[in-house]
Amino acid sequence: MAETSGTRRERRAAARAERQERERAEAARARQRKRLFQLGGALALAAAIIVVIVIATGGGDDGPTKQAGEPVAGANDTAALLAGIPQRGAELGDPRAPVTLIEFGDLQCPYCKDASDDVLPPIIEDYVRDGRVKLIFRDVAFLGDDSIRGAQMGAAAGLQNKLWDFVHLFYINQGAENSGYVTDEFLREIGGGVRGLDVDRAMDDRANPEVQRQISEAQREWQGYGLTGTPSFVVGRTGSELEPVDMEQGLTVETLSTAIDRVLAEQG
Repeated sequence: MAETSGTRRERRAAARAERQERERAEAARARQRKRLFQLGGALALAAAIIVVIVIATGGGDDGPTKQAGEPVAGANDTAALLAGIPQRGAELGDPRAPVTLIEFGDLQCPYCKDASDDVLPPIIEDYVRDGRVKLIFRDVAFLGDDSIRGAQMGAAAGLQNKLWDFVHLFYINQGAENSGYVTDEFLREIGGGVRGLDVDRAMDDRANPEVQRQISEAQREWQGYGLTGTPSFVVGRTGSELEPVDMEQGLTVETLSTAIDRVLAEQG
């Protein structure tokens, strides 16, 4: 049956309307894809910016990283604490001081860090600086490989009469125990914060037999006093037998000052 002209026009109009609807739907989908693409790009850019910021600030919870040329944390305080006090090897203070106080420690020991940060500075200022006490550090290095590497560098610094500077600065910058942080780079950084220390020479002197002798001797002496932990202290009249400091009540400035004052009083 032949179609009328009106029917043909109606079919064409319907087809055109259907095509236009499809085109509008496709255009809408294209616009949606474009918006999603733009949003994805913006998110990617934001993520990239965050990554850059994290890297620039050190990332995570570890705080900002030390930048090249920045001073080592605590370098100025260490220099001020020890300025003008004579050093000889592991000794700090006048070699003729009437009282000798020996600390047995480990550079990785967190309690030794507490002693270095809070307890020893007043002892150094009140007793060592005026010549009444000679303070000696014995590094027993028993906690692990990081302890040994630190002790070797400390003893090497002692060959230049800078052991106490190195030890105090190491404690200020102490890391997590046995985490492998005591690398050559770390040791150079700490050594670089010690005024007057020839860092290259100290790094080489770690292989010096005298360095190993000092560490072995410290361990024997520590055990000879019957000590098992760090920090531990012995005190007495210089040139005489020393006795362990009673630290049952904890290690405080008063603990050490009381022990020192008792020896001073005994000497009249």
